Amino acid sequence: VDMRFGSGSQLVNIAPRHVWMPHSKCMVAFTGLEGDVQSLSKHLEILVDRKRKYGLGFLQQQEARISPHAMTSLLSQVLFSRRSSPYFVEPIVAGFTSTSTSSSSSTTTTSKDNINEDSHDDDDEVVEEDGDADDEVPILCTQDVIGAKSYSKSFVCAGVASKSLYGTAEAMWKPNLSAEELIHVCGRAFLSALERDCLSGYGARLYLMTRRDGIEEIEISARTD
Repeated sequence: VDMRFGSGSQLVNIAPRHVWMPHSKCMVAFTGLEGDVQSLSKHLEILVDRKRKYGLGFLQQQEARISPHAMTSLLSQVLFSRRSSPYFVEPIVAGFTSTSTSSSSSTTTTSKDNINEDSHDDDDEVVEEDGDADDEVPILCTQDVIGAKSYSKSFVCAGVASKSLYGTAEAMWKPNLSAEELIHVCGRAFLSALERDCLSGYGARLYLMTRRDGIEEIEISARTD
């Protein structure tokens, strides 16, 4: 995420865009109108806490946590429910999920899932149990303002400079990058894209998510004009 927060060509503040991290293997990044970003983020936090409290879609265990697949479904439902007066936000969901999550989702949901909830959302809201980190696979999903989901196995981009980011990322990304190589590629892609867009810049913040070490934040310096 870049550090420039502005209204068109006017600079308002220098701060990274909001990124919500429910736990160490799932995070949601937002780009769009700041008021809608704050409202949508708070809405999601309340929904997740409420479902955890009443056991809707969560196993009754101490470290219950929502899976990235469940987060994408919940986020899509929230955005689509506001389609007549939408949140002007383009979110990105990233995380790690167990390879057995999708196959066991029908057996891990509770009987309360069918009470006052949409069936397609409840079937997806499951909890990832702590297991072997090697069995987890990455999830990348971006959505538009009405919740249409787009999954990718490589990379996704959103925001003002997304066109420039897609171009540089396609040129630099390759499968099976190490953590150090991924930081280098993302940093170069960000700096290259920010140089091509006058409405972005003032540095960037990278979030590196690994299976065993969780989420690490890395600051990148860029032009400040």
